[in-house]
Amino acid sequence: MSATFAKAGSWDTLEPKLSPFILETLATLGFSEMTPVQASAIPLFMKNKDVVIEAVTGSGKTLSFVIPIIEKLTRKKRLAKNEIGAIVITPTRELAQQISSVFSIFLKDPSLPKHALIIGGTTTLHDDIAEFKELGPDILIGTPGRLRDLLIGKGSEKSVVNTKELEILVLDEADRLLDMGFSQTLDNIITHLPKQRRTGLFSATMTDSISEIVRVGLRNPVKVVVKVEDIISKDEQRTPLTLDIGCIVCEPHQKLAQLIRIINREKTTKKCIVYYATCACVDYFYKILTKLSQLKGISIHSLHGKMDTKRRTATYQSFINLPTTSKALLLCTDVAARGLDMPDVDFIIQMDPPQDPKVFSHRCGRTARAGKKGKAILLLVKGREEVYVDFLKIRKIPVRLLSYILSDNSNTIVTQDTIDEENDSLLKQVQDIVLADRDLHDKVVCDKHLN
Repeated sequence: MSATFAKAGSWDTLEPKLSPFILETLATLGFSEMTPVQASAIPLFMKNKDVVIEAVTGSGKTLSFVIPIIEKLTRKKRLAKNEIGAIVITPTRELAQQISSVFSIFLKDPSLPKHALIIGGTTTLHDDIAEFKELGPDILIGTPGRLRDLLIGKGSEKSVVNTKELEILVLDEADRLLDMGFSQTLDNIITHLPKQRRTGLFSATMTDSISEIVRVGLRNPVKVVVKVEDIISKDEQRTPLTLDIGCIVCEPHQKLAQLIRIINREKTTKKCIVYYATCACVDYFYKILTKLSQLKGISIHSLHGKMDTKRRTATYQSFINLPTTSKALLLCTDVAARGLDMPDVDFIIQMDPPQDPKVFSHRCGRTARAGKKGKAILLLVKGREEVYVDFLKIRKIPVRLLSYILSDNSNTIVTQDTIDEENDSLLKQVQDIVLADRDLHDKVVCDKHLN
């Protein structure tokens, strides 16, 4: 299927027809029409087809499996308290929590199927088993390791879950599940489930390793690829048409000034995500940015994979729950690059280009979601990284070359003769902050020693 990212008909045109409570909930959410991926995937799932869905980030993939799961379990005979009808597996706790919240919107009536979030981190396996016995959920949403332990058992903890009536298995962000080393865990889960089930693989990008799961876990799957096409040039691209991507080429020591100027120049931008390559960078620049007077009045948050679960969850919730009028930055690693739907994110800034172009598009995909407009800027090192733009174009990711931003908000091309006194002043300000903070100073000394 090839189409521009557009609406694809009203929900009441679907066959089989959706239940009235599903249609009412969609109307309440303001989703009057389907996206192409929803119009393609939902009927296939409803008609008992295995599916492999590849569609750009922000195209509405979550509803493409949430709705069929609810519809099939609602029409099915009531499950016993220890039986489950569907499992959704995700690579991260944050994505599992987000998907669980979508199910919650549709399943408010106590007569409807129940769902449970199984992610570990804040609970033990014993706690999860106790909650399962008490709640008797029909749908499990979680991360691979804890789901495997709950389904199969671990050590002295025996499984109490009956999977014989399972109808649907969904692997969301399927390629990342494999990239993160969950292949063996997924195999353990899949072999424990009944073969007479429907299986769906959903992702913005598909890799060769996914074919192995397709071979083992799916029967004659239907593959749906929803592409984006430029209206004028008709060229295919891997990012939404509503996303404007640019890059600024500068010296390494000029990146911080460019970041601050981009943020302050965007008067209408409220929420911005800034991506760094490592957890250490996030921690370091969080301490720096929160002390800079140039960003006074902006709410700054940090998120990375080495944080404990409670802190990660608290940061994520704090950022997404900020009022739409609040100007805020989220500094993060690729732990927040995929799958997560962060409402009202206007801008993405990538301080370091990722080696994998899939990661680049996933980062950009936190904005311009569901047809909304968004911007993204990549900072590249002059003389070393300019060819990255050509690399992205080969990968069907269009990028515009932007000019260097001066302190007065004018633009220029960086040359050896370019004078930027305010950048020098900023670097001196950062040096003073580092010298006053022993922990920051040690991090810098360590970095210099390693490099």
